[in-house]
Amino acid sequence: MRERAMLALSLFFLGWHGWGQAASLRVAPARFIVHNMEPGRLYDVYKETGLRLTIYNDDDTSRTWVLSTHRPSERGRWETGYAEIPDPGWCWFDKSEVTVAAKSAGHAHLYLKIPKEEKYFNQHWVVTLGVGGKPGRGGISLAVDVRVQIETKSKADTKAKPDGALGLKPSMVRFEDATPGENVEARVVLYNNDDTTHTYTTASLFENAEIERKAYLTHSYEAIPDPAWIGMTGSVGREKKVRIEPGGSAVLGLRLQVPGAGPDPTGARSARVHFGKKWEDILLIQPDKGLPGFVRVQVQTRDGPKAGVGD
Repeated sequence: MRERAMLALSLFFLGWHGWGQAASLRVAPARFIVHNMEPGRLYDVYKETGLRLTIYNDDDTSRTWVLSTHRPSERGRWETGYAEIPDPGWCWFDKSEVTVAAKSAGHAHLYLKIPKEEKYFNQHWVVTLGVGGKPGRGGISLAVDVRVQIETKSKADTKAKPDGALGLKPSMVRFEDATPGENVEARVVLYNNDDTTHTYTTASLFENAEIERKAYLTHSYEAIPDPAWIGMTGSVGREKKVRIEPGGSAVLGLRLQVPGAGPDPTGARSARVHFGKKWEDILLIQPDKGLPGFVRVQVQTRDGPKAGVGD
């Protein structure tokens, strides 16, 4: 597999034209996800994906903008289920300032490197990229924040506990070549790395109508049509609660059952409607106190039988 394929990246643009904007300062993209980052490896985002930060200057004079990286609690906000990046210094630009000529655009390249430690696998983080006017004479007090959602490589066989108050291993579950009508199961280990006992509740994030699904979905995947297709083993219904002592862990069992053949609302045959699909669900793990985490669940159903005469 080519090196470039190791970094999957999705772009999510805010605003009608896909950029963050503050007065005459426009920046694109306003938000994006970097998937499958491996700790210890240097990522040149532009080299691997063709993505770079673009700053547009619509003014009649040139402007200088200062670039910086931050934890979201210091500047910006972040999506439900993600934690703050432990160190914003793991992300940096190729330059600290960009001067953009009048009625023109400037660019900056982003680099990422997570320390090579096993605890940094299975992580979901957000870092804020800041673009602000340079202080001083002729400066302009405008600023835009760009959110980067970083997901490190999912790995089930690490020896170290995942970093964070709530650890998940693996952070992604893949149901590949699933057959509609059949049950398949997987398991995730939850770690309570806090100093108090917590009870964790699991539910699909996509059941929340206020959640912007495109901010979570991987490129080429659609939201699963019915989150109830992914259940918890040993539980009745969709919800399951898990109580874990400080420093302890528990196994969360997942069961997938995609409906098989059956009539659709129009009365037509639908034996093949769920074959050859790529779906995702975000399984939110919510503690009784503190910030939640999530497991990304990907479902890919196998190719179905060919249509016969009269189908």
